[in-house]
Amino acid sequence: MPRGFHLGQGTVIRFQGADRCRVFNNLCTQDLRKLSDGQAMETFVTDVKGRTFGHGVAISVDGECFLITVPDQGAKLVPHYDRYIIREDAIVADVSERFQFWLFEDRAVAAKAFAIEIDATPAKSCVTSTSLGANRIALVHASWIGPESILALVPAGQGSEVIAERLGSEWSLSDMSQRNAWELARIGALWPWYGVDMDDRHLPQELDRDTAAISFNKGCYLGQETIARLDMLGKVQKKLVKLSIDALLSPAVQAIVHADGKEVGTICSVAANEALGKCLALAYIKRSHFAAGQVLEVNGSKATVC
Repeated sequence: MPRGFHLGQGTVIRFQGADRCRVFNNLCTQDLRKLSDGQAMETFVTDVKGRTFGHGVAISVDGECFLITVPDQGAKLVPHYDRYIIREDAIVADVSERFQFWLFEDRAVAAKAFAIEIDATPAKSCVTSTSLGANRIALVHASWIGPESILALVPAGQGSEVIAERLGSEWSLSDMSQRNAWELARIGALWPWYGVDMDDRHLPQELDRDTAAISFNKGCYLGQETIARLDMLGKVQKKLVKLSIDALLSPAVQAIVHADGKEVGTICSVAANEALGKCLALAYIKRSHFAAGQVLEVNGSKATVC
């Protein structure tokens, strides 16, 4: 698999003004009051019912705050934030068209792409910002394809040829819609894709990313009551899990997962691992069967919860 991917345009929401962090924080599951310049945090954006209105990486870099997420979310997220700005000094804007996304397997590949040195940093830190010609580039820790993967925000129309030349055969032209060259890695990293693996019908805890994306100690935020109540109860009725399926032919999205002839879940994302002759999938599985090691069945093939 290539180690770098030119993805094209995702969604970048910019928060400006003296109250930018407070406004950003008020609709997120992470405690973004702790987001200092040069840091990044995975977070859910919630609605009044505590459901997942968005999901991505929050960063503070060069004095501004941004939410980085999947394509075509600006028209939904900007009005959602604007609705709750009353007297705060904050401006929320969709600046997605200004950037192209590059995704790298780890710091070493990102360093090669931009011809810089990147020191090891804590996993939740924004790795660095650097220059590409006259432009600033943000290199962000984002676990899209693994625990060390790096997402680069490159000004649109700038630097792609230089990056591609430096990486040689290690990069691939991919996209943010089909994710054709890196979907297997994304599923393997258990990174859910908004609009595919979740939407505003789901609760954050159903994505099983509590440690990475939810603070249970922060103050009041939109939808907190629902999330806190679910945390106190200590259970969800279904959860997104990774399945290893003993078949090379990928089951269809929305294929039913069974256990002992009974329906226990539904496939959301799937990709074939030709080297192993198996498939990896993300699926919502009922509480009775989502523990690691559970053996299930999809289209007559064995499927094991990883």
